[in-house]
Amino acid sequence: MKFNPVLEKLTPYRAGPALDDIRRRYQLDSVAMLSANEVPWGPFPEVVDALKTVLDGLNRYPDGACNRLRSLVAERLGVSERNLVFGNGSCELLMLLGQAFLSPEQHAVIPHPSFVMYRLIALAHGAPFSAVPLKNLDYDLEAMLAAIRDDTSLVIICNPNNPTGSYLEPAALRAFFDQIPKDTVIVLDEAYVEFVTSPDWEESAAWLKDYPNLVILRTFSKIYGLAGLRIGYGIADPPVVEALDKIRQPFNVDTLAQVAAVESFRRPARVEERRQQIAAERVRVAARLDEMGIRYHASEANFLLVDVTDLGIPGPEVAQALLERGILTRSGYAMDCPGWLRVTLGEAQEGDLFLSAIDELKQSDAGRMPARVVNGLSAESLSPES
Repeated sequence: MKFNPVLEKLTPYRAGPALDDIRRRYQLDSVAMLSANEVPWGPFPEVVDALKTVLDGLNRYPDGACNRLRSLVAERLGVSERNLVFGNGSCELLMLLGQAFLSPEQHAVIPHPSFVMYRLIALAHGAPFSAVPLKNLDYDLEAMLAAIRDDTSLVIICNPNNPTGSYLEPAALRAFFDQIPKDTVIVLDEAYVEFVTSPDWEESAAWLKDYPNLVILRTFSKIYGLAGLRIGYGIADPPVVEALDKIRQPFNVDTLAQVAAVESFRRPARVEERRQQIAAERVRVAARLDEMGIRYHASEANFLLVDVTDLGIPGPEVAQALLERGILTRSGYAMDCPGWLRVTLGEAQEGDLFLSAIDELKQSDAGRMPARVVNGLSAESLSPES
């Protein structure tokens, strides 16, 4: 078969198996799922009620333009409905941006380490790219500017950044945007923006009037608890929206996802409640790590990047040791953050399990056993690349 030769450079996205499978294979009573940056709570109660009312209509195609959601988001953000595009999660929108703006003749600038999809979309389109290293786990904006070339068509910023949690304040972002050529598209991925508690936060949608080359991406997968329904949206100048609409599949957002997103977006008070819960847990876990003398990187997201180099076992074995204790995290060695581990924050009970296990690994001199692999499953193979 005559496959596209670019496929040789790609590997499939790795998603972990079901929790029941993990429990069975590791003989665990329960597993704390702290690896994929999901919230531990499901959809808001009003969302569940709304979903029940539309089940009988699933024999019909969804609204291909997401009209109800489009109107609601546009009104809330103070933008035109023509500034909005919707996708099967913000991941689909990233892929569409790759189709629209990347080719072997079009260069991209991306941060590294950051979300794995940025590198993937460049590779998928045979586009040259510069993966600019973070500096002490924070953005090196000067280096990113220096990486921009005449053929650069896409610059991507993830804010807060995944997997580090690093956050760029609005003034720093705007100063960065001011120096980017107007014909280069800036993608501002704000998948975790609802978790930000910085007093200097600004609604970036208002920046479109100053930066017509700006594309803002957001998702309902995180704080809204809709990861299983896959819906996200982009905010951009109408020509960019029109370009993405030309290449997205018809009916790309299903009916249930649209209904859930509408009901979720109508409840800012519930979002604020979750933001405060996550922020409190972030402060609590960080304070406990301070007490244990364990470093972590400052975060404005629903996760912390934790230093695992000063524990009683080698850093590459920590994620496996935690899994054997029923705690699934994301190893930094799988994300080009060697020596670190990313842990999702949510329920205090799960946070305590993580803290107790880390304390045990730090304090104990016994049991320095090699990491187990059960039925071919290790912490590396179980952890999704979210």
